Amino acid sequence: MPSLAGALLGQDLRELEKIGLKMDGAIEGCTYAKSTLDMACWDILGKSNGVPVYKLLGGKLTDGAPLYRCVMEQEHDKIQAEMEQYRAGYKYFKLRVGIQPDADIELIRFAAGLAQPGEVVYADANCRWTLPEALKVVRAVEDLDILIEQPCLTYEDNMQVRANTNQSMKLDELVTDLSMAERIVQDRAADVACVKMARIGGLTKARKIRDLFVDNGVKVVTECMMGGEIVSAAVSHFAASTPAELLFNTTDLHAYFTKSTGTPPPPTPNGRLYCSDSPGLGVEPDFDGLGNPVAVFE
Repeated sequence: MPSLAGALLGQDLRELEKIGLKMDGAIEGCTYAKSTLDMACWDILGKSNGVPVYKLLGGKLTDGAPLYRCVMEQEHDKIQAEMEQYRAGYKYFKLRVGIQPDADIELIRFAAGLAQPGEVVYADANCRWTLPEALKVVRAVEDLDILIEQPCLTYEDNMQVRANTNQSMKLDELVTDLSMAERIVQDRAADVACVKMARIGGLTKARKIRDLFVDNGVKVVTECMMGGEIVSAAVSHFAASTPAELLFNTTDLHAYFTKSTGTPPPPTPNGRLYCSDSPGLGVEPDFDGLGNPVAVFE
């Protein structure tokens, strides 16, 4: 952080592209830290112009982005209870798989059987299957209308899975920068791509990747790695500025947290995420929840 602070002190934080270049020139990687600073710059730019961030991103193209909920359990009765608990507010359920192929097959089939009309169940392996394991699973569930997310670690293995199944595929961990996004588009490697601001280095870079996917008809999930109300607010503007027909879903990250980072949180009625019309991100830091600063740079 001292390197980033030194590069940004005295700069006009409304010059987003310049700020991005300054950060990349100061330190390689560290996308999580850069993403936080980039979100703050968007908030500053919006407030300085008296407009919400979504307007700076091109306007509100989705009024209420559909939300997904992670189903974290592995036991059948707990899966059923969790889906019943959340289905009043969510229509997309993401299963955590990638533990053991036979158990994963059973879990996917069970959860898919619980889905009600209008609900979508998909399975996220988080890169944990080997290629043979991934092929075993997708072939065993080919009769189900589900989506498989990031079955394997490498791009090449995921392409092999895609070539050997009719199941729709979502890529997540491989969406790391613009050049990888271009490769995914060129190879038609995914039906859905997850664009996470923190993995990429902020909203400024994430927007470019999102727009590339949208321009080429690839549906997107607009989100971040994890965070509270401030990050969820940034996600809400990112999602709102995405064309509705190409927005697969998003998530209310603050719903997984027990401590506040900012107020007010973006509203989430009826399983949808809405952004604020207030200038900037529409959220103010909760300094009591955040605690004392780790460091101060002046």
